[in-house]
Parts: sequence; structure tokens; C-alpha cells
Amino acid sequence: MIHSRHIIIVILAVFALMSVGCHHDNATMQQLAGFDSMVYHQQEREALPILQKMDVNGFNDEEKSYYSLLLAMAQYKCYQPFTSDSAINEAVEHYRKSGDKVKYLKALVAQGCVLEDLGHLDLAVESYHHAEELPLATDSSMIAYAKLRMGVLYQNQIIGSNTIALQKLQEALPLYRSLGDRHYELICLSSIAGIYRNIEEKHDSAVFYLNDAIDLAKSLNEQYVVFANLFLLSEYYLVREHDYEKAKHYALQAISTDGITIDHPRAHYRLASSYLFLGQPDSAVYYLNKAPIAKSAMDSIVYYELMSELEHRYWKNEGKSKNYIQQAHAIADSLTMNSLNHRLLAVEKKYDVQLAELNKIKYQSRFRGALLALAGVIIASLLLLLGLMRYRNRLKMKQNEAEMLKADLEDSLTNLKKMQRLLGDGEQSDDGKNNHSNKLRAIVNQQIDAVQQLMKLSYQYHGEDFAVKFREAMTLPKTGDESNYWSNLQTLANDLHDNILVKAQETAGGTLNDSELNLLALYCFGFSFTTIMVTMGYKHIGTVYNKKNQIDKKLGVPDLDDFVNNYR
Repeated sequence: MIHSRHIIIVILAVFALMSVGCHHDNATMQQLAGFDSMVYHQQEREALPILQKMDVNGFNDEEKSYYSLLLAMAQYKCYQPFTSDSAINEAVEHYRKSGDKVKYLKALVAQGCVLEDLGHLDLAVESYHHAEELPLATDSSMIAYAKLRMGVLYQNQIIGSNTIALQKLQEALPLYRSLGDRHYELICLSSIAGIYRNIEEKHDSAVFYLNDAIDLAKSLNEQYVVFANLFLLSEYYLVREHDYEKAKHYALQAISTDGITIDHPRAHYRLASSYLFLGQPDSAVYYLNKAPIAKSAMDSIVYYELMSELEHRYWKNEGKSKNYIQQAHAIADSLTMNSLNHRLLAVEKKYDVQLAELNKIKYQSRFRGALLALAGVIIASLLLLLGLMRYRNRLKMKQNEAEMLKADLEDSLTNLKKMQRLLGDGEQSDDGKNNHSNKLRAIVNQQIDAVQQLMKLSYQYHGEDFAVKFREAMTLPKTGDESNYWSNLQTLANDLHDNILVKAQETAGGTLNDSELNLLALYCFGFSFTTIMVTMGYKHIGTVYNKKNQIDKKLGVPDLDDFVNNYR
């Protein structure tokens, strides 16, 4: 009898423990479900600090996965940066195996957001693409969001064509309309209009979507969005259609938007231009004087173009008019140069990354070989076999590297020639008027020659041999006067960066030597340390770091970026 009573007590205790465990699990999942509702209904700012303080040590796999996807989405929506994607990757894998399609969809979208923030754009698109492939009935709002993010990535991050961006945004738009989500519908309308504005034959479509976006923004009381789209309409009619009456109409509406103060100089400049072309210069001057101070490079270009027209049409001062337009062209040239350098160095930077990865693999292989050799002849034999396999893979990787470099070189050459056409083949002049453009054109031509030389080498050498020749070719041209090259480069750096070299020499008390000024000039144009090393003929990358540190000390700044950014 006693024995039976003990058995009954044990059974009841087991059931009690099970009920406590289930209660804990249910309570935790219910709590996380509450945060789910907050994160996905625009209350992420309230949810994030609570999620970050939660103790997850006692969570099981299901709870950890749910927590990870909610925390990732809350961080992303609150613009907090990520340092790792390991937690969200584990959540995606958990839900892929568990069969919970709703949470799997949410985890995929969160994974895309994390990868996007970390700069892995191709992988982010892949995550979003897996999300949008799930059945629409799983969660149409999340699938719409995945399409929206893909559209924005293709539109803004230059990872693909605008055709794909337009397709994804147009797929997301009807989904948001069916869901009644007017906030994201507005984002889709504005983004689609932005794409159509850049397509020559689709400007009418851009106007259609801009008007729809304005109406929706007004109904949502999104005053800044109303302003932005009215400004875009004004600019469209002024620059594209030359319909100055409509341009004036929309610009007036933009700067008189109620309930918000817009610090946007270009809106006033475009309104002033509309009045000027309508033959009302007094009104143009009035709105020019009301405009906020230009802050960005694009604001400055529009300002100088407007002042040039005013000097020409209103004050009849051709000298000042030409001076203003030259200043506008100088700023435009600097933007072109920065874009050019970014494209030119893309191949070299990619090569550096690949070379670093190959060296990392090589060092790891040597270290492992040294350890395994201690285990004896049998392990050494296995290591040798492994080394042969890795060597074969490395050769294959180098071959692939050569092919990728070749493709990137062809793309760089296309972009350079496009820049060359934009700069034109204007007549060379020694009177100083075209000196800036002549120098820029000469540098572009010089870089085209360098890329063409690299392309020839890519056909003559392969793998490691091409890597060596790539390094040898990335030097100053063998023809021409080298000192003249550096003189032109310093002149151009001063021209585009507010006399930065002159001011640097003044700050350093005249202690900067020629090589330090040359390095600073290259640094102004965004050249990587590897490119500077090769261009200046140094043998080791450490030399560039040492030179940079010397310049930092002479200028009295913690980092050279701080000094250069003041003159961009």
C-alpha cells in the first residue's frame, strides 16, 4: 500500500513539473508575441530597450530564435548598427527545419536587414528573394516588405539594374494597397517616381506617380514628403519640360508647405530660376535673397548657375556671369573626379581583398601543417595530400581571380570612356581659362591608358603571374615628365579641395616635404593605401602608414580623415 502511494506521489510530481515547464514556455512565448506586435506595428522604439535587457540564458531554441528575429528587426527599424549576423542566421536555420513558415518568412526578412546593414548586399538580396518565394498567404505584409527592400537596394545601392528595382516596387505597391498600409504605399509611390525620373522616355509616368504620392502624403499629413515631391515636380518642369509657369507653380507650393520648416536652398533657387525665365528678374532676386545658405555641393552648383544667369540676363555683367559658371563647372568636375576615382579603384580594392584572403589561407595552411607534422609520418602524409588539394584549389581560385579582374577592367574602361565623353574633347588652351578641365581630361586619358595596359596583361598572363604584372603596371606612366604629373595633381587637389595643400603646409609650419604633399593629394582623391604605395613607388604598405602618421603629427590632428573632410 505504501509502495503504491509513493508511486502516485512521484507521478503527480512529474505532472506538476511538466505543467510548470509548459507554463514557463507559454509565458515566454506570449511575452515575445507581444513584442512581435509592437515591432511590426511601428512601436519598435518602445520594444527595443526592453528586448535588449531581457535575460535569454534560460531560453530554449524556439524562444532564442523568436527573440533573435524580433531583436534584429527592432534594431534595424531603430537604425542601430549590427556587428554580427550569427544569431539571425541560427534563427533562419531553426525555422527552416521546424516548418514554421510564418516565422521562417520573418526570419528571412530580418536576415536580409542585418546583412544589408553589414554591407553584404548580394547576400541580403538573396535572403529577401527566398522570402518573396514563399506563398503569399504565409504573410503578405512581410512578402511585400521583402519586395520593397529589394527594390530599394537595386535602386540605391548600385547592385543591379533599375529595371529590377522597378519590378519589385511595382509588385509591392498593390500588396500594400490591398493591406491598407498607406505608409509603405507612399514609400513605393515615391520610389517608383524616382526611378521613372531617370528614364528619358518615362517622364510622364514619373509625373503620374509624383502626383499620387503628393495626394497620399497630404492625406497622411506627411508634410516633408509633400514638399519633396512638389520640389521634384518643379524641377522636372523647369529642367526637362522648360514649362516655367508650372515650375513656378509647384515650387511656390513646395516652399509654402504648412506646418514644417524646410531648410532646402535648391527649392528657392529653382523658384528664382522659374521667375527669371518668365521675365520677372525682380521676383527671382527676391526669392534668391530668401533662400537658406547652400550647404551641399549640388546646392552650390545650382546656386552658381542661377547667379550666372542673373548676371547675364539682369545685371548684364558677362565677366561675373562667366566666373559663376566656371565655379559651377569646377564643383561639377570635382564630383566627376570623385566618382571616377571610386570606379577606377574598385578593381584594385577587389584585388587587394582577394590577395589578403589568399594570404590568410596560405598562412593558416602552414600553421596547421607545422602542428600536424608533430603527429608522425601518417598524419604528415595526410597533410601532404590535403596540401596538394588546397594547392589545386588555390590555382583554381587564382584563375577565377584573373577572370574577375578582367571583367572588372572592361567595366572600368567603359566607365572611363563615358567620363571622357562627358568631359568632351575641347581644345587645349594655355590662357588659363580651360586649365582645370584640361588637367582633368589629361588625367582621365592617362588612366584610360593604364587600364588598357592592364587589360592587355590580363590576356598575356594568368593567375599568380597576372597578379605580379598587375602590381608592376600600377605605377606612374613611363612616358612624360613625372614631376609635371605631381605638379598637376597638386594643383588639381588644391582646386577641388579649397587649397587644402596650401593650408596644410601653413598648418604644419612649412615642414611638409614634396613626398608628403604628393601623398596628401592622392589621399584627397580617396586612393587606397595600396594604390598610394604603388603610385609612389614604395615597396611595403607599412611605408604609407608611417608617412600618413608623420603627416598627422605635423598637422596636429588625430587622423588625416578629420583634416581632409574639412576641405571636401
